[in-house]
Amino acid sequence: MTLAHSTLPGAHMPLIADIFPLLITQLLPAGRDPVSASLLSLSSTSRHIREACLPFLFAEARWPQRSKADRDHGLLFYPESLWPYIRHFRLEWHDEWTEPGRIRYGYLDREGIYCPYHMELAVYAITRMPKLSKVTLSTPFLPLQAFYEALGQCHTLSSFTLIDTPIDQSLMQFYPAPIRRVNLTPVGQTLRIGDGPTDPKFAEISYFMRDWRRKYRAQANLRGYREIRSSAVFLRQHAPTLTHVELSGDLTVFTGLATIDWPVLSTFVLHGRVPNQNLNLSFHMGAAPAPVQHIPRLFDVLRRMPVLRDFRLLFPQSKSQEFRLLDPYVLANPENLAKLASLDSFAISNACALEGVLNYMTNLRRLAIMALVDLPRWPIALSQPQVERVLADIGASNCPLKHLRIIIEDKLTPTICRFISTHCPQLEILEIERCGYHDGKSVSSCDTDPRNVVFIFHRTQQEYLEALSPLYSLRDLRLCMQFPEYDEIDDLESWRVIRQDCAAFFARGLKSLRKVGFEYRKRTGTHRYQDAWLDYAICGREEGEMRLCPLPAMWYPFPEVWEPEQLRF
Repeated sequence: MTLAHSTLPGAHMPLIADIFPLLITQLLPAGRDPVSASLLSLSSTSRHIREACLPFLFAEARWPQRSKADRDHGLLFYPESLWPYIRHFRLEWHDEWTEPGRIRYGYLDREGIYCPYHMELAVYAITRMPKLSKVTLSTPFLPLQAFYEALGQCHTLSSFTLIDTPIDQSLMQFYPAPIRRVNLTPVGQTLRIGDGPTDPKFAEISYFMRDWRRKYRAQANLRGYREIRSSAVFLRQHAPTLTHVELSGDLTVFTGLATIDWPVLSTFVLHGRVPNQNLNLSFHMGAAPAPVQHIPRLFDVLRRMPVLRDFRLLFPQSKSQEFRLLDPYVLANPENLAKLASLDSFAISNACALEGVLNYMTNLRRLAIMALVDLPRWPIALSQPQVERVLADIGASNCPLKHLRIIIEDKLTPTICRFISTHCPQLEILEIERCGYHDGKSVSSCDTDPRNVVFIFHRTQQEYLEALSPLYSLRDLRLCMQFPEYDEIDDLESWRVIRQDCAAFFARGLKSLRKVGFEYRKRTGTHRYQDAWLDYAICGREEGEMRLCPLPAMWYPFPEVWEPEQLRF
């Protein structure tokens, strides 16, 4: 029997049930499209096979789609027979449909605000998706109150993401669904970490020039504190069940957060602009609160999170004064120091003052020090003296650090690697990225003997190996060490070959290593470049035949900083 048969006998159905999950797992897409061509081809071979593929083909559903519409009915929704398979529903309205003169599937009201048609289709379907666990919302208009009310009735819903979407009081109607994960990101927030990959839509000038975003920015005074207050009430309603919160500083103030108890919150990510610390708004519900003795600060918020373990402060660089966790001129509160000591994962941008903070984190296992900025600008990362001070603070804390990710501005040297080995001897994962990587001397320059350049490089890589050799538990390594420059149109791809040879050199020298990668500068347009990684898995050590297996391109979708995923574009 082959897959070409149009039907499969019933006796073979148990075999399909056993084998298909394994087969389909290998065919699931890693790219931007939710469905791979291979999986679609497989699903068309027979009726039984198509039925087995449906839960995978429609596990993630995006609506609306440009191609799913007709002249009589407008936008079309997924057939009701597919609703039981949908686990992640993405309501992502296309920006270009809102442009004056090109309005589609909606209309402009008296104030020139875009109002969509056909939203009743999504409202009706949401509560009839029995396996729905995640919703992502990105719309150039205020979502209907009825849509939030429908979401609130989805008792299987556990994750909600709201990105690039206006907020008003209707968000408060999203209740009582027991969600555990929330991401609230305001309209127009475009942050980048380092100079690596960013979402392709941010690379288009049309994203910043859309008419509805310009109107939104111009109405900041009219909105007042509507978004902040609505977000605060929404978070208060769901705080008893939330375990993971990603929140923009544009949508909150410490005053509001400090009045909320977060009994099970283990991960708190604060990104975007620093919340207004001088704004004293009360979101207290019920009896009037006692008079406020002082304006709450960040630690007043953190003390309300008894099980917090992963804390990330991802503010972009600005010309204003840097954000300080601890005031160097004031004796630190013991409760604040105890909260720092309780964290095992901490990510911070260099828009925050780092001195005098890390030495109190005695239980830290994962640390990421990032360079952030608003697009389209480029960030400036830590200089070598700053890196050395940070590493000294880590050493002073005696923390059992296992995972270090850091972005630097200056060229990496074996001295920095030696500092890391000395102060972080238990590292298992190390990633050192240079913000704006560039190669060293060109092997084709007229006044340089190529053999001398390569000889110097080999001597340098030996120095790096010696500097990292004390890290006896190191299994994942990424370095931004500088390689010789090769011609971009080199047909032999010498830039790739020399990195692969270097990966093999480190694999032989560091016996615990399981993965190794090196940074390079990738062309993304006629005159545009970005940082990227060339990664290899080290296979066959157990059999005594070590070999390098190239890995697909990876990236960190913001605000993730610990686990990269396969590049989506």
